[in-house]
Amino acid sequence: MRPRPSFLLLALALFALGGVLSWPQPPSQGEVRPVRLGPLPEMGVVVAARDIEYCGYHTPCGPGSRTDTIFYLRLQGGEVRGVAIPRDLYSPLVGGKVNAAYGRGGAELLKKAVEEATGLVAERHLVLTLESVARVVDAVGGVEVYLERPMRYTDRAAKLYIDFPAGRLHLSGEEAVRYMRFRHDALGDYARLDRIKGVVGQVLKKAQDPRTWPALTLALKEAWRELDTDLTLEEVLAYLPAVRGLKLFLATLPTREGPGTFLYVDEEARARFLSAFFGASPPSSPPQVAVRLKGEAELLAWARLFLAREGVRAEEEVAPVVRSAVYSQDPEAGAYFADLFHLPLLAPHRPLEGVVVELGPDLLQ
Repeated sequence: MRPRPSFLLLALALFALGGVLSWPQPPSQGEVRPVRLGPLPEMGVVVAARDIEYCGYHTPCGPGSRTDTIFYLRLQGGEVRGVAIPRDLYSPLVGGKVNAAYGRGGAELLKKAVEEATGLVAERHLVLTLESVARVVDAVGGVEVYLERPMRYTDRAAKLYIDFPAGRLHLSGEEAVRYMRFRHDALGDYARLDRIKGVVGQVLKKAQDPRTWPALTLALKEAWRELDTDLTLEEVLAYLPAVRGLKLFLATLPTREGPGTFLYVDEEARARFLSAFFGASPPSSPPQVAVRLKGEAELLAWARLFLAREGVRAEEEVAPVVRSAVYSQDPEAGAYFADLFHLPLLAPHRPLEGVVVELGPDLLQ
């Protein structure tokens, strides 16, 4: 089965960067000044990534009709809360997998299918292409990832060759595209979504550096022509006045396995989790949960002292980390430590006890 592109992290970067970059040509000195046009009103946006269409063997025709990566993002104030929707989710409205909605009925059917799956209102849409993703990744200077084992996959018909060694890697835009298309491991699509959630914080943090803004301005000008969206740049500028200080929360829609290759919404788990996820706010005192710190020894020593002032004791694990984030399936406990460390909160699909705080060298930048 051919892997499909997964580029939601770039969707969020595109959407957020529009709020801090003025669209006219940069001043003659080469400076790009942020535009601040007021607070961020609440809005639900369906963000998706299109696959590649093939006219024949080895003959790509351009962006395809399937959206194999779909997120529901809720924007409010200085927060973005997003829910990843698995591509194999059965949609009664579509009469098949949710990733076929865009091809069968365009953005409007896609939005309705996402509303059906989540029970949340989706006012707007933003659909990306592969090329726009690579452009934005290059504009922020690429991304770093850490692979515990080599990542290899070959699809000669699609001219897709993935061959990454284990260890710490710096990926260009084109390499990041290949990295994000991979889903041939034990957890398949769920692992793919977890990788997206793990990288998005890194991309947004790089986008907060004013030194990246000139390159990002040029990338956005090109990328916007390739997007299918009902958002205008003027609206984006007003909706997102700044990337700096933006709080990010990402999770995956609870599902259960069903007949064939379909997944189905776990109604009970969805209601319980989404209510907590979208309503979660940091508790006033440290939650009574297990906390584990992971990262380099020097950062662990700093974090240990930092948590001691809060009356929190944590287990420690010395391990390579390329991006800093808080991981938890408990929305309230996760929100507390994400707020404490000023890091994104990512809810992985894999079972996870308590809260894990990963601290990488990006924390010092």
